[in-house]
Amino acid sequence: MRLLVALLSIPHFMADGSTLKFDGFTNISLSSSSSETAKVRQLISQPHGVSNSNIALYNSSLGVQFEWQASSAWQIVSQLVIKDQKKYDINTLTQLAFVRYMPNADWTIRLGRTGLDLFMMTEYRDIGYSFTQEHLPTEFYAIIPHQNIDGLDLRYKTPTELGLTSIRAFIGRSKASIVSDNNFYWNAELKDIAGLTVEIENNNWLLRANYTQSKSGNENAQQQMLKEAIQHISPQVWPSQPQLLTSLDIVGKRFDYSAIGFRFDDTNWIAQSELSYINSNSEVLNHLRSYYISVGKHIGNHTLMASFSRAKSNNETPEKPLISTPELDFIYNNIVRHTDFYLIDQYTVSMTWRVELSDVSALKLQWDHTNVGRLPSALYLHNHTTTPDNQFNTLGISLNWVF
Repeated sequence: MRLLVALLSIPHFMADGSTLKFDGFTNISLSSSSSETAKVRQLISQPHGVSNSNIALYNSSLGVQFEWQASSAWQIVSQLVIKDQKKYDINTLTQLAFVRYMPNADWTIRLGRTGLDLFMMTEYRDIGYSFTQEHLPTEFYAIIPHQNIDGLDLRYKTPTELGLTSIRAFIGRSKASIVSDNNFYWNAELKDIAGLTVEIENNNWLLRANYTQSKSGNENAQQQMLKEAIQHISPQVWPSQPQLLTSLDIVGKRFDYSAIGFRFDDTNWIAQSELSYINSNSEVLNHLRSYYISVGKHIGNHTLMASFSRAKSNNETPEKPLISTPELDFIYNNIVRHTDFYLIDQYTVSMTWRVELSDVSALKLQWDHTNVGRLPSALYLHNHTTTPDNQFNTLGISLNWVF
């Protein structure tokens, strides 16, 4: 936090002759969903969702970015974004705050808060105008709440026989909120993050691969209470008690993230896809696969796009105690809520229409049909219904512009 404040303060002490660039973006997004059970949202850090055919502006946002160019080699960037989240302070509003040093055209070093380079859309996922869809695929982009990293990254970019090749390495730590039902809130920390991204651009093609590893830096209060409660239960009553204690103890557990992707755009056709795999030595989040593929056609100022996205994990629901009591049933139900949080199995089919209103603004309309194998799900908030509706439609319309 001290580093973040320092980076935001540096522009006031820049030498004379530096230049200041101010940019911004706005997304005004209306959404509605037919689901009676799932409160649909775009990220698991959002505290609000839409259901029961209600109309809401929860996916709207406003962002500003300042860039100070001290010299040809030194630059300072800070970006603030207001959007739907649980807490608002300078730390949560600040998406970017870093110093960039470019000793030459090939090398770039950044220190501070940068985008966590897990996704193809990392650097501009909050800027609705920068992508075709009304919102990015939920099955792929909603699962990980961490959008930025406090640390250091190094990029080398040079022409090769394959095309313009970029290699980026980054280290640091990150915090992001996870919000769920019954006022559940966890400011989840990833520490010891280390990642490598390789990108190749050739004419109309972009190919990308990423590998990132990290460790869980903290746990939430409910997990601590559950572990304390389980410790007092005999394995003779609950044979899986030792495994449950291990699964709930996530501090220091390793998380590995791997992804590949491509993008093609020749001004007539556009196609984009990403595939990721998350693995860990924790049963809370293990063997989670997600992907999407989008294909679109540019027709004048209009773009029509069809998308399919899928997410599935292999988490297993823990075994019940050998006997049933109110106390054991209560503990078991709360354990299932935690161990099954990332028990995800769903897909979405989407149709998007985008029209360019000007060089800096666009109108987008998108229809999603989602089939959920299991509710509740980490991707949503929930209304308590006796018969969950596992299929529902979501409609979103947004006005996006940059300035």
